[in-house]
Amino acid sequence: MRSDRGFVRTCALLLVTFLSVSACASIPTSSDPKAVKRVEEDERDTTVPTPEKGLGPLALVRSFLGASAVPDKNYAAARKHLASGVSDSWKPPRELLIVTGVNTLPLPSPPEASEGVSMVGLRVTKVGRLLPDRSFVPAEGSYRITMRVERRRDGEWRIANPPPQLLVARSGFVEQYQAVPIYFLDHNRDGVVPNLRYVARRPASARPARVIELLLSGPSRRFRGAMGTALPPDARTETNVSEAGNGALVVNFSDLGRLRPPEKKLVAAQVVLSLQGVSNARVKLMEESSLLLPDKEVLRPADVASYRRNNHVRADVPPLAVVNEQLLTLDQQANRIPGPAGSGKYNVTTAAHSADGSKLAAVVRDPAGGVRLRVGPYGGPLWASEVTGNFTSRPTWRDATEVWVVVDNREIMRLVENGNGTWTARKVDSTAFSGGKPVTDLRISRDGTRVAGVVDGRIVVAGLVDKGGKVMLKHPTVLAGNPSGAAVRKIDWLDGDSLVATTESDLTPVTEVSVDGFRWTSYSAANLLQPVTSITVGPGRKVVVADRNELWQAGDQDELWRFLQGPINGQSIPFYPG
Repeated sequence: MRSDRGFVRTCALLLVTFLSVSACASIPTSSDPKAVKRVEEDERDTTVPTPEKGLGPLALVRSFLGASAVPDKNYAAARKHLASGVSDSWKPPRELLIVTGVNTLPLPSPPEASEGVSMVGLRVTKVGRLLPDRSFVPAEGSYRITMRVERRRDGEWRIANPPPQLLVARSGFVEQYQAVPIYFLDHNRDGVVPNLRYVARRPASARPARVIELLLSGPSRRFRGAMGTALPPDARTETNVSEAGNGALVVNFSDLGRLRPPEKKLVAAQVVLSLQGVSNARVKLMEESSLLLPDKEVLRPADVASYRRNNHVRADVPPLAVVNEQLLTLDQQANRIPGPAGSGKYNVTTAAHSADGSKLAAVVRDPAGGVRLRVGPYGGPLWASEVTGNFTSRPTWRDATEVWVVVDNREIMRLVENGNGTWTARKVDSTAFSGGKPVTDLRISRDGTRVAGVVDGRIVVAGLVDKGGKVMLKHPTVLAGNPSGAAVRKIDWLDGDSLVATTESDLTPVTEVSVDGFRWTSYSAANLLQPVTSITVGPGRKVVVADRNELWQAGDQDELWRFLQGPINGQSIPFYPG
Protein backbone atom coordinates (compact mmCIF):
# COMPACT_ATOMS: atom_id res chain seq x y z
CA MET A 1 0.00 0.00 0.00
CA ARG A 2 1.11 3.52 -0.67
CA SER A 3 1.90 5.75 2.28
CA ASP A 4 2.51 9.40 3.06
CA ARG A 5 5.54 9.28 5.33
CA GLY A 6 5.74 13.05 5.61
CA PHE A 7 2.27 13.06 7.03
CA VAL A 8 3.22 10.37 9.55
CA ARG A 9 6.18 12.45 10.72
CA THR A 10 3.86 15.45 11.15
CA CYS A 11 1.51 13.32 13.25
CA ALA A 12 4.40 12.12 15.39
CA LEU A 13 5.42 15.72 16.11
CA LEU A 14 1.88 16.65 17.06
CA LEU A 15 1.73 13.61 19.32
CA VAL A 16 4.67 14.93 21.27
CA THR A 17 2.79 18.20 21.67
CA PHE A 18 -0.25 16.73 23.36
CA LEU A 19 -2.30 15.17 20.52
CA SER A 20 -3.04 11.45 20.19
CA VAL A 21 -2.47 9.56 16.97
CA SER A 22 -6.19 9.39 16.26
CA ALA A 23 -6.57 13.13 16.77
CA CYS A 24 -3.66 13.74 14.42
CA ALA A 25 -5.31 11.63 11.75
CA SER A 26 -8.45 13.76 11.81
CA ILE A 27 -6.94 17.26 11.49
CA PRO A 28 -8.80 18.88 8.55
CA THR A 29 -5.84 20.61 6.89
CA SER A 30 -7.52 20.36 3.48
CA SER A 31 -10.32 18.57 1.66
CA ASP A 32 -7.93 15.95 0.30
CA PRO A 33 -7.82 12.52 1.96
CA LYS A 34 -5.27 12.04 4.70
CA ALA A 35 -3.94 8.51 5.13
CA VAL A 36 -5.42 6.63 8.08
CA LYS A 37 -2.44 4.31 8.15
CA ARG A 38 -2.88 0.59 7.90
CA VAL A 39 0.27 0.97 9.96
CA GLU A 40 2.81 -1.52 8.78
CA GLU A 41 4.87 -3.03 11.56
CA ASP A 42 7.94 -0.82 10.99
CA GLU A 43 5.85 2.36 11.19
CA ARG A 44 4.61 1.91 14.73
CA ASP A 45 6.09 3.07 17.98
CA THR A 46 9.57 1.53 18.10
CA THR A 47 9.25 0.72 21.81
CA VAL A 48 8.69 -2.98 22.42
CA PRO A 49 7.95 -4.09 26.00
CA THR A 50 10.50 -6.53 27.42
CA PRO A 51 9.91 -9.13 30.12
CA GLU A 52 10.07 -7.83 33.65
CA LYS A 53 13.57 -8.17 35.09
CA GLY A 54 14.21 -11.02 37.46
CA LEU A 55 11.44 -13.31 36.24
CA GLY A 56 12.04 -16.94 37.06
CA PRO A 57 11.48 -19.70 34.48
CA LEU A 58 7.84 -20.36 35.47
CA ALA A 59 6.88 -16.69 35.52
CA LEU A 60 8.68 -16.10 32.21
CA VAL A 61 6.62 -18.81 30.48
CA ARG A 62 3.40 -17.28 31.80
CA SER A 63 4.56 -13.85 30.65
CA PHE A 64 5.28 -15.30 27.21
CA LEU A 65 1.65 -16.41 26.84
CA GLY A 66 0.48 -12.91 27.69
CA ALA A 67 2.87 -11.28 25.23
CA SER A 68 1.83 -13.72 22.47
CA ALA A 69 -1.54 -11.95 22.29
CA VAL A 70 0.13 -8.79 20.95
CA PRO A 71 0.68 -9.11 17.17
CA ASP A 72 2.61 -5.81 16.80
CA LYS A 73 5.84 -5.98 14.80
CA ASN A 74 5.49 -9.68 14.09
CA TYR A 75 4.95 -10.53 17.76
CA ALA A 76 7.98 -8.54 18.91
CA ALA A 77 6.88 -8.56 22.57
CA ALA A 78 6.69 -12.37 22.61
CA ARG A 79 9.99 -12.59 20.71
CA LYS A 80 11.71 -10.72 23.56
CA HIS A 81 11.06 -13.77 25.75
CA LEU A 82 13.13 -16.04 23.50
CA ALA A 83 16.78 -16.95 23.67
CA SER A 84 19.32 -15.35 21.36
CA GLY A 85 19.26 -17.00 17.95
CA VAL A 86 15.84 -18.53 18.57
CA SER A 87 14.31 -15.06 18.63
CA ASP A 88 15.45 -14.25 15.10
CA SER A 89 14.43 -17.58 13.56
CA TRP A 90 11.05 -17.94 15.30
CA LYS A 91 8.13 -17.89 12.84
CA PRO A 92 4.85 -17.50 14.73
CA PRO A 93 2.01 -19.53 13.18
CA ARG A 94 -0.83 -17.52 11.62
CA GLU A 95 -3.28 -19.46 13.77
CA LEU A 96 -3.71 -18.71 17.48
CA LEU A 97 -4.58 -21.33 20.08
CA ILE A 98 -6.52 -19.50 22.79
CA VAL A 99 -6.20 -21.14 26.20
CA THR A 100 -7.17 -20.76 29.82
CA GLY A 101 -6.24 -22.44 33.10
CA VAL A 102 -2.55 -21.79 32.56
CA ASN A 103 -0.46 -23.94 34.87
CA THR A 104 3.36 -24.07 34.98
CA LEU A 105 5.42 -26.50 37.00
CA PRO A 106 9.15 -27.26 37.28
CA LEU A 107 10.39 -30.49 35.71
CA PRO A 108 13.69 -32.33 36.20
CA SER A 109 16.43 -31.12 33.88
CA PRO A 110 18.06 -33.65 31.54
CA PRO A 111 21.29 -35.17 32.94
CA GLU A 112 23.43 -33.47 30.29
CA ALA A 113 21.93 -30.01 30.94
CA SER A 114 24.13 -27.32 32.44
CA GLU A 115 23.31 -25.41 35.59
CA GLY A 116 21.73 -22.60 33.59
CA VAL A 117 18.96 -24.77 32.12
CA SER A 118 15.48 -25.20 33.58
CA MET A 119 12.65 -27.35 32.21
CA VAL A 120 9.11 -26.03 32.60
CA GLY A 121 5.97 -28.08 32.13
CA LEU A 122 3.13 -26.02 30.65
CA ARG A 123 -0.45 -27.26 31.05
CA VAL A 124 -3.40 -25.32 29.62
CA THR A 125 -7.04 -25.88 28.73
CA LYS A 126 -8.04 -25.16 25.15
CA VAL A 127 -10.69 -22.49 24.48
CA GLY A 128 -10.50 -22.35 20.69
CA ARG A 129 -8.52 -21.28 17.66
CA LEU A 130 -8.34 -17.99 15.85
CA LEU A 131 -7.94 -19.11 12.25
CA PRO A 132 -5.91 -17.23 9.63
CA ASP A 133 -9.18 -15.76 8.30
CA ARG A 134 -9.60 -14.19 11.79
CA SER A 135 -12.64 -16.30 12.68
CA PHE A 136 -12.92 -18.22 15.94
CA VAL A 137 -13.72 -21.92 16.28
CA PRO A 138 -14.07 -23.60 19.68
CA ALA A 139 -11.72 -26.34 20.85
CA GLU A 140 -11.74 -28.68 23.80
CA GLY A 141 -9.27 -30.66 25.83
CA SER A 142 -5.90 -29.93 27.37
CA TYR A 143 -2.57 -29.01 25.82
CA ARG A 144 0.74 -29.97 27.37
CA ILE A 145 4.28 -29.17 26.43
CA THR A 146 7.71 -29.09 28.04
CA MET A 147 9.68 -25.90 27.51
CA ARG A 148 13.42 -25.41 27.91
CA VAL A 149 14.40 -22.14 29.57
CA GLU A 150 18.02 -20.97 29.64
CA ARG A 151 19.77 -18.37 31.76
CA ARG A 152 21.65 -15.63 29.88
CA ARG A 153 24.95 -14.13 30.98
CA ASP A 154 23.11 -11.20 32.54
CA GLY A 155 21.15 -13.62 34.73
CA GLU A 156 17.83 -13.28 32.88
CA TRP A 157 15.96 -16.40 31.73
CA ARG A 158 14.81 -16.88 28.13
CA ILE A 159 12.85 -19.63 26.32
CA ALA A 160 14.93 -21.86 24.03
CA ASN A 161 12.10 -23.87 22.43
CA PRO A 162 8.85 -21.93 21.92
CA PRO A 163 5.74 -24.10 21.44
CA PRO A 164 4.85 -25.06 17.85
CA GLN A 165 1.41 -23.56 18.56
CA LEU A 166 1.03 -19.83 19.14
CA LEU A 167 -0.53 -20.01 22.60
CA VAL A 168 -2.50 -17.00 23.82
CA ALA A 169 -4.19 -16.64 27.18
CA ARG A 170 -7.90 -15.91 26.84
CA SER A 171 -7.63 -12.76 28.96
CA GLY A 172 -4.85 -11.44 26.72
CA PHE A 173 -6.84 -12.24 23.60
CA VAL A 174 -9.88 -10.31 24.88
CA GLU A 175 -7.63 -7.35 25.69
CA GLN A 176 -5.90 -7.31 22.31
CA TYR A 177 -8.67 -8.34 19.88
CA GLN A 178 -12.12 -6.99 19.10
CA ALA A 179 -15.05 -8.97 17.69
CA VAL A 180 -16.36 -7.23 14.56
CA PRO A 181 -19.32 -8.33 12.41
CA ILE A 182 -18.19 -8.30 8.76
CA TYR A 183 -21.18 -8.21 6.41
CA PHE A 184 -21.70 -10.57 3.49
CA LEU A 185 -24.64 -11.54 1.29
CA ASP A 186 -27.43 -13.78 2.55
CA HIS A 187 -28.54 -16.94 0.75
CA ASN A 188 -30.84 -14.98 -1.57
CA ARG A 189 -27.94 -12.63 -2.38
CA ASP A 190 -30.16 -9.57 -1.97
CA GLY A 191 -29.32 -8.56 1.61
CA VAL A 192 -26.42 -8.66 4.05
CA VAL A 193 -25.74 -10.67 7.20
CA PRO A 194 -22.96 -10.55 9.84
CA ASN A 195 -19.97 -12.89 9.95
CA LEU A 196 -18.06 -12.50 13.25
CA ARG A 197 -14.33 -11.91 12.86
CA TYR A 198 -11.63 -10.59 15.21
CA VAL A 199 -9.29 -7.67 14.55
CA ALA A 200 -6.42 -6.31 16.61
CA ARG A 201 -7.55 -3.36 18.72
CA ARG A 202 -4.35 -1.36 18.37
CA PRO A 203 -3.56 0.92 16.76
CA ALA A 204 -7.15 2.12 16.45
CA SER A 205 -6.28 4.01 13.26
CA ALA A 206 -5.55 0.69 11.50
CA ARG A 207 -8.82 -1.02 12.32
CA PRO A 208 -10.82 0.30 9.33
CA ALA A 209 -8.16 -1.03 6.92
CA ARG A 210 -8.18 -4.41 8.67
CA VAL A 211 -11.96 -4.60 8.31
CA ILE A 212 -11.74 -3.87 4.57
CA GLU A 213 -9.05 -6.54 4.19
CA LEU A 214 -11.37 -9.10 5.80
CA LEU A 215 -14.24 -7.95 3.61
CA LEU A 216 -12.14 -8.41 0.48
CA SER A 217 -11.04 -11.88 1.62
CA GLY A 218 -14.64 -13.12 1.69
CA PRO A 219 -16.70 -15.02 4.29
CA SER A 220 -14.95 -17.15 6.88
CA ARG A 221 -14.21 -20.76 6.01
CA ARG A 222 -17.12 -22.07 8.09
CA PHE A 223 -19.72 -20.06 6.19
CA ARG A 224 -18.16 -19.84 2.75
CA GLY A 225 -20.90 -20.88 0.34
CA ALA A 226 -23.65 -20.14 2.85
CA MET A 227 -22.79 -16.45 2.53
CA GLY A 228 -21.66 -14.58 -0.58
CA THR A 229 -20.23 -11.21 -1.52
CA ALA A 230 -20.98 -8.53 -4.09
CA LEU A 231 -17.26 -7.74 -4.37
CA PRO A 232 -15.58 -9.41 -7.39
CA PRO A 233 -12.66 -11.82 -6.66
CA ASP A 234 -10.07 -9.37 -8.06
CA ALA A 235 -11.36 -6.33 -6.17
CA ARG A 236 -8.80 -4.42 -4.11
CA THR A 237 -8.31 -1.03 -2.54
CA GLU A 238 -6.65 1.53 -4.82
CA THR A 239 -5.29 3.47 -1.84
CA ASN A 240 -5.14 3.15 1.93
CA VAL A 241 -8.38 3.63 3.80
CA SER A 242 -8.24 7.36 4.41
CA GLU A 243 -9.97 10.21 6.16
CA ALA A 244 -11.26 13.23 4.24
CA GLY A 245 -11.29 16.75 5.58
CA ASN A 246 -14.95 16.41 6.54
CA GLY A 247 -14.14 13.43 8.77
CA ALA A 248 -15.54 10.75 6.47
CA LEU A 249 -13.61 7.53 5.91
CA VAL A 250 -12.64 7.15 2.26
CA VAL A 251 -12.60 3.63 0.79
CA ASN A 252 -11.30 3.68 -2.78
CA PHE A 253 -11.79 0.39 -4.66
CA SER A 254 -10.38 -0.72 -7.96
CA ASP A 255 -10.94 -3.74 -10.23
CA LEU A 256 -14.64 -3.93 -9.43
CA GLY A 257 -15.43 -4.93 -12.99
CA ARG A 258 -18.84 -4.19 -14.50
CA LEU A 259 -21.01 -4.05 -11.41
CA ARG A 260 -24.64 -3.14 -12.00
CA PRO A 261 -26.24 -0.43 -9.81
CA PRO A 262 -28.00 -2.99 -7.53
CA GLU A 263 -24.68 -4.78 -6.98
CA LYS A 264 -22.95 -1.49 -6.16
CA LYS A 265 -25.58 -0.83 -3.52
CA LEU A 266 -24.91 -4.24 -2.00
CA VAL A 267 -21.18 -3.43 -1.93
CA ALA A 268 -22.03 -0.18 -0.16
CA ALA A 269 -24.12 -2.06 2.41
CA GLN A 270 -21.30 -4.54 3.05
CA VAL A 271 -18.69 -1.79 3.50
CA VAL A 272 -20.68 0.69 5.57
CA LEU A 273 -22.16 -1.85 7.98
CA SER A 274 -18.80 -3.61 8.42
CA LEU A 275 -16.97 -0.37 9.19
CA GLN A 276 -19.67 0.52 11.70
CA GLY A 277 -18.07 -2.04 14.02
CA VAL A 278 -14.84 -0.03 14.33
CA SER A 279 -15.73 3.58 13.45
CA ASN A 280 -18.55 6.08 13.87
CA ALA A 281 -17.42 8.04 10.82
CA ARG A 282 -19.44 8.41 7.65
CA VAL A 283 -18.10 6.55 4.63
CA LYS A 284 -17.14 8.02 1.25
CA LEU A 285 -17.17 5.07 -1.12
CA MET A 286 -15.10 5.39 -4.29
CA GLU A 287 -14.32 3.37 -7.39
CA GLU A 288 -10.94 4.45 -8.79
CA SER A 289 -11.41 7.93 -7.29
CA SER A 290 -14.99 8.39 -8.56
CA LEU A 291 -18.05 8.00 -6.36
CA LEU A 292 -19.28 4.41 -6.40
CA LEU A 293 -22.85 5.67 -5.95
CA PRO A 294 -23.06 8.94 -7.92
CA ASP A 295 -25.99 10.24 -5.87
CA LYS A 296 -24.31 9.60 -2.49
CA GLU A 297 -21.30 11.69 -1.41
CA VAL A 298 -21.17 9.99 1.99
CA LEU A 299 -23.01 7.07 3.50
CA ARG A 300 -24.24 6.32 7.00
CA PRO A 301 -25.48 2.98 8.37
CA ALA A 302 -29.07 4.28 8.16
CA ASP A 303 -28.64 4.71 4.39
CA VAL A 304 -28.11 0.96 3.92
CA ALA A 305 -30.14 -0.40 6.85
CA SER A 306 -32.78 -1.80 4.51
CA TYR A 307 -30.24 -4.35 3.26
CA ARG A 308 -29.73 -5.89 6.69
CA ARG A 309 -31.42 -9.23 7.12
CA ASN A 310 -32.39 -10.62 10.50
CA ASN A 311 -32.29 -7.16 12.09
CA HIS A 312 -35.87 -7.04 13.33
CA VAL A 313 -39.14 -8.91 13.74
CA ARG A 314 -41.97 -7.17 11.94
CA ALA A 315 -44.24 -5.33 14.33
CA ASP A 316 -47.32 -6.30 12.30
CA VAL A 317 -46.62 -10.05 12.61
CA PRO A 318 -47.71 -11.00 16.14
CA PRO A 319 -45.97 -13.52 18.36
CA LEU A 320 -48.13 -16.58 19.00
CA ALA A 321 -48.41 -19.39 21.52
CA VAL A 322 -49.72 -22.93 21.54
CA VAL A 323 -52.24 -23.13 24.39
CA ASN A 324 -54.33 -26.25 24.99
CA GLU A 325 -53.60 -27.41 21.41
CA GLN A 326 -54.87 -24.15 19.92
CA LEU A 327 -52.97 -21.15 18.54
CA LEU A 328 -53.45 -17.85 20.38
CA THR A 329 -51.87 -14.43 20.08
CA LEU A 330 -49.16 -13.87 22.70
CA ASP A 331 -50.63 -10.80 24.38
CA GLN A 332 -52.94 -9.91 27.23
CA GLN A 333 -56.03 -10.71 25.17
CA ALA A 334 -54.68 -14.08 23.97
CA ASN A 335 -57.19 -14.23 21.12
CA ARG A 336 -57.49 -17.33 19.03
CA ILE A 337 -56.01 -16.88 15.59
CA PRO A 338 -58.43 -17.29 12.67
CA GLY A 339 -58.90 -20.64 10.98
CA PRO A 340 -58.76 -24.26 12.13
CA ALA A 341 -55.38 -23.89 13.89
CA GLY A 342 -56.98 -21.41 16.27
CA SER A 343 -60.28 -23.20 16.69
CA GLY A 344 -58.76 -26.38 18.07
CA LYS A 345 -59.72 -28.53 15.07
CA TYR A 346 -56.11 -29.57 14.42
CA ASN A 347 -54.98 -30.37 17.99
CA VAL A 348 -51.71 -28.43 17.56
CA THR A 349 -48.71 -29.61 19.61
CA THR A 350 -46.22 -27.01 18.35
CA ALA A 351 -46.06 -24.47 15.52
CA ALA A 352 -44.12 -21.73 13.71
CA HIS A 353 -45.13 -18.56 11.89
CA SER A 354 -43.20 -17.46 8.76
CA ALA A 355 -41.26 -14.22 9.20
CA ASP A 356 -43.44 -12.34 6.71
CA GLY A 357 -46.62 -13.48 8.46
CA SER A 358 -48.10 -15.16 5.39
CA LYS A 359 -47.75 -18.83 6.35
CA LEU A 360 -48.11 -21.16 9.28
CA ALA A 361 -46.58 -24.56 10.00
CA ALA A 362 -48.16 -26.69 12.71
CA VAL A 363 -47.39 -30.10 14.13
CA VAL A 364 -50.75 -31.71 14.89
CA ARG A 365 -51.97 -34.94 16.41
CA ASP A 366 -52.67 -37.46 13.67
CA PRO A 367 -55.84 -39.59 13.91
CA ALA A 368 -53.72 -42.61 12.91
CA GLY A 369 -51.37 -41.98 15.83
CA GLY A 370 -48.30 -39.84 16.37
CA VAL A 371 -48.07 -36.38 14.81
CA ARG A 372 -48.09 -34.88 11.32
CA LEU A 373 -46.70 -31.61 9.94
CA ARG A 374 -49.26 -29.33 8.30
CA VAL A 375 -48.44 -26.11 6.46
CA GLY A 376 -50.40 -23.42 4.65
CA PRO A 377 -51.64 -19.83 4.72
CA TYR A 378 -52.03 -18.08 8.04
CA GLY A 379 -55.67 -18.20 9.09
CA GLY A 380 -56.59 -20.82 6.49
CA PRO A 381 -56.66 -24.60 6.16
CA LEU A 382 -53.27 -26.26 6.45
CA TRP A 383 -52.10 -28.86 3.91
CA ALA A 384 -51.30 -32.27 5.42
CA SER A 385 -47.74 -33.27 4.56
CA GLU A 386 -46.21 -36.73 4.51
CA VAL A 387 -43.90 -35.80 7.39
CA THR A 388 -45.04 -37.90 10.35
CA GLY A 389 -43.53 -39.42 13.47
CA ASN A 390 -44.03 -40.01 17.15
CA PHE A 391 -43.06 -36.39 17.81
CA THR A 392 -41.16 -33.55 16.13
CA SER A 393 -39.28 -30.43 17.09
CA ARG A 394 -40.89 -27.01 16.73
CA PRO A 395 -40.88 -26.11 13.00
CA THR A 396 -38.46 -23.46 11.74
CA TRP A 397 -38.89 -21.40 8.57
CA ARG A 398 -36.43 -20.44 5.84
CA ASP A 399 -38.05 -17.52 4.05
CA ALA A 400 -41.72 -18.41 3.45
CA THR A 401 -40.99 -21.21 0.98
CA GLU A 402 -39.58 -23.99 3.13
CA VAL A 403 -39.99 -25.24 6.67
CA TRP A 404 -37.83 -27.71 8.64
CA VAL A 405 -38.48 -30.10 11.55
CA VAL A 406 -36.61 -32.88 13.34
CA VAL A 407 -38.62 -36.11 13.44
CA ASP A 408 -38.19 -38.36 16.47
CA ASN A 409 -34.90 -36.63 17.38
CA ARG A 410 -33.21 -38.25 14.38
CA GLU A 411 -34.24 -37.21 10.87
CA ILE A 412 -34.17 -33.60 9.70
CA MET A 413 -36.95 -33.06 7.16
CA ARG A 414 -37.69 -29.99 5.05
CA LEU A 415 -40.89 -29.13 3.23
CA VAL A 416 -40.41 -27.12 0.04
CA GLU A 417 -43.31 -25.21 -1.50
CA ASN A 418 -44.32 -26.33 -4.99
CA GLY A 419 -46.26 -23.19 -5.84
CA ASN A 420 -49.70 -24.81 -6.19
CA GLY A 421 -50.62 -25.15 -2.54
CA THR A 422 -48.71 -28.40 -2.11
CA TRP A 423 -45.33 -29.06 -0.58
CA THR A 424 -42.63 -31.65 -1.19
CA ALA A 425 -40.87 -33.38 1.71
CA ARG A 426 -37.12 -33.86 1.45
CA LYS A 427 -34.72 -35.47 3.87
CA VAL A 428 -31.65 -33.46 4.86
CA ASP A 429 -28.35 -35.29 5.18
CA SER A 430 -27.52 -34.58 8.81
CA THR A 431 -24.92 -37.30 9.36
CA ALA A 432 -22.04 -34.90 9.98
CA PHE A 433 -24.27 -32.43 11.81
CA SER A 434 -25.52 -34.86 14.45
CA GLY A 435 -22.86 -37.56 14.40
CA GLY A 436 -25.67 -40.05 15.00
CA LYS A 437 -26.64 -38.38 18.29
CA PRO A 438 -30.18 -37.14 19.10
CA VAL A 439 -31.20 -33.72 17.77
CA THR A 440 -33.74 -32.24 20.17
CA ASP A 441 -34.14 -28.72 18.76
CA LEU A 442 -33.42 -26.97 15.46
CA ARG A 443 -33.58 -23.32 14.43
CA ILE A 444 -32.68 -21.70 11.09
CA SER A 445 -31.32 -18.16 11.32
CA ARG A 446 -33.81 -15.63 10.02
CA ASP A 447 -31.37 -14.69 7.24
CA GLY A 448 -31.40 -18.32 6.01
CA THR A 449 -27.62 -18.79 6.03
CA ARG A 450 -27.09 -20.94 9.14
CA VAL A 451 -28.79 -23.58 11.23
CA ALA A 452 -28.36 -24.17 14.95
CA GLY A 453 -29.39 -27.35 16.69
CA VAL A 454 -29.27 -28.98 20.10
CA VAL A 455 -27.39 -32.25 19.60
CA ASP A 456 -27.08 -34.46 22.65
CA GLY A 457 -27.41 -31.42 24.93
CA ARG A 458 -24.89 -29.22 23.08
CA ILE A 459 -25.30 -26.45 20.52
CA VAL A 460 -24.12 -27.19 16.98
CA VAL A 461 -24.03 -24.52 14.24
CA ALA A 462 -23.56 -25.14 10.51
CA GLY A 463 -23.76 -23.14 7.30
CA LEU A 464 -26.66 -23.78 4.90
CA VAL A 465 -25.30 -24.18 1.38
CA ASP A 466 -27.68 -24.51 -1.58
CA LYS A 467 -26.32 -26.64 -4.38
CA GLY A 468 -28.16 -28.42 -7.20
CA GLY A 469 -31.53 -28.05 -5.52
CA LYS A 470 -30.22 -29.55 -2.29
CA VAL A 471 -29.26 -27.90 0.98
CA MET A 472 -26.09 -29.10 2.70
CA LEU A 473 -25.11 -28.54 6.31
CA LYS A 474 -21.49 -27.45 5.96
CA HIS A 475 -18.79 -27.28 8.62
CA PRO A 476 -20.94 -28.19 11.66
CA THR A 477 -19.25 -26.87 14.79
CA VAL A 478 -19.99 -27.71 18.42
CA LEU A 479 -20.14 -24.52 20.48
CA ALA A 480 -18.00 -25.77 23.34
CA GLY A 481 -17.22 -23.58 26.31
CA ASN A 482 -20.50 -23.47 28.22
CA PRO A 483 -19.23 -22.28 31.65
CA SER A 484 -21.93 -24.16 33.57
CA GLY A 485 -21.33 -27.40 31.71
CA ALA A 486 -25.08 -28.03 31.88
CA ALA A 487 -26.97 -29.64 29.03
CA VAL A 488 -28.80 -27.28 26.67
CA ARG A 489 -32.53 -27.82 26.18
CA LYS A 490 -33.85 -25.23 23.70
CA ILE A 491 -32.37 -22.48 21.51
CA ASP A 492 -33.44 -19.57 19.34
CA TRP A 493 -31.69 -16.90 17.28
CA LEU A 494 -31.38 -13.60 19.12
CA ASP A 495 -29.92 -11.79 16.09
CA GLY A 496 -27.51 -12.45 13.25
CA ASP A 497 -24.51 -13.30 15.42
CA SER A 498 -25.87 -14.72 18.67
CA LEU A 499 -28.32 -17.24 20.10
CA VAL A 500 -30.16 -17.70 23.37
CA ALA A 501 -30.41 -21.07 25.06
CA THR A 502 -32.12 -22.69 28.00
CA THR A 503 -30.08 -25.12 30.07
CA GLU A 504 -30.62 -27.60 32.89
CA SER A 505 -28.60 -25.43 35.29
CA ASP A 506 -30.44 -23.79 38.20
CA LEU A 507 -27.81 -21.03 38.31
CA THR A 508 -27.76 -20.29 34.55
CA PRO A 509 -31.12 -21.41 33.16
CA VAL A 510 -30.92 -18.95 30.23
CA THR A 511 -27.74 -17.99 28.39
CA GLU A 512 -26.76 -15.90 25.39
CA VAL A 513 -23.98 -17.37 23.25
CA SER A 514 -22.22 -15.87 20.25
CA VAL A 515 -22.65 -17.83 17.03
CA ASP A 516 -18.97 -18.85 17.13
CA GLY A 517 -19.15 -20.02 20.75
CA PHE A 518 -16.53 -17.61 22.11
CA ARG A 519 -18.86 -15.61 24.35
CA TRP A 520 -21.33 -17.09 26.85
CA THR A 521 -23.31 -14.60 28.96
CA SER A 522 -25.92 -15.73 31.47
CA TYR A 523 -29.25 -14.06 32.13
CA SER A 524 -30.47 -13.65 35.69
CA ALA A 525 -31.84 -16.81 37.30
CA ALA A 526 -34.18 -14.85 39.60
CA ASN A 527 -37.87 -15.83 39.43
CA LEU A 528 -37.34 -18.82 37.13
CA LEU A 529 -38.11 -22.38 38.23
CA GLN A 530 -36.69 -25.38 36.42
CA PRO A 531 -37.47 -26.89 34.07
CA VAL A 532 -37.41 -24.00 31.61
CA THR A 533 -39.16 -25.75 28.75
CA SER A 534 -39.51 -23.16 25.96
CA ILE A 535 -37.75 -20.06 24.68
CA THR A 536 -38.39 -17.58 21.91
CA VAL A 537 -36.89 -14.26 20.91
CA GLY A 538 -36.47 -12.02 17.92
CA PRO A 539 -34.11 -9.15 17.03
CA GLY A 540 -35.18 -6.10 19.01
CA ARG A 541 -37.64 -8.10 21.12
CA LYS A 542 -37.58 -9.42 24.67
CA VAL A 543 -36.64 -12.99 25.41
CA VAL A 544 -39.70 -15.01 26.45
CA VAL A 545 -39.36 -18.29 28.35
CA ALA A 546 -41.76 -20.80 29.85
CA ASP A 547 -40.80 -22.32 33.17
CA ARG A 548 -42.64 -24.80 35.37
CA ASN A 549 -45.54 -22.44 36.06
CA GLU A 550 -45.55 -19.26 33.98
CA LEU A 551 -44.25 -17.27 31.02
CA TRP A 552 -41.52 -14.72 31.75
CA GLN A 553 -39.75 -12.04 29.72
CA ALA A 554 -36.48 -10.08 29.98
CA GLY A 555 -34.79 -7.50 27.77
CA ASP A 556 -31.15 -8.28 28.59
CA GLN A 557 -28.88 -10.17 30.94
CA ASP A 558 -29.07 -7.56 33.72
CA GLU A 559 -32.87 -7.41 33.78
CA LEU A 560 -34.92 -9.51 36.18
CA TRP A 561 -37.44 -11.85 34.60
CA ARG A 562 -40.90 -10.31 34.66
CA PHE A 563 -44.17 -12.18 34.64
CA LEU A 564 -45.86 -12.06 31.24
CA GLN A 565 -49.43 -11.04 32.00
CA GLY A 566 -52.29 -12.90 30.36
CA PRO A 567 -54.21 -16.16 30.42
CA ILE A 568 -51.20 -18.06 29.06
CA ASN A 569 -49.18 -20.16 31.52
CA GLY A 570 -45.99 -22.17 31.64
CA GLN A 571 -47.57 -25.11 29.82
CA SER A 572 -47.79 -22.92 26.72
CA ILE A 573 -45.27 -22.82 23.85
CA PRO A 574 -44.57 -19.19 22.87
CA PHE A 575 -42.95 -18.25 19.55
CA TYR A 576 -42.01 -15.21 17.50
CA PRO A 577 -42.10 -15.42 13.69
CA GLY A 578 -39.26 -17.31 12.04
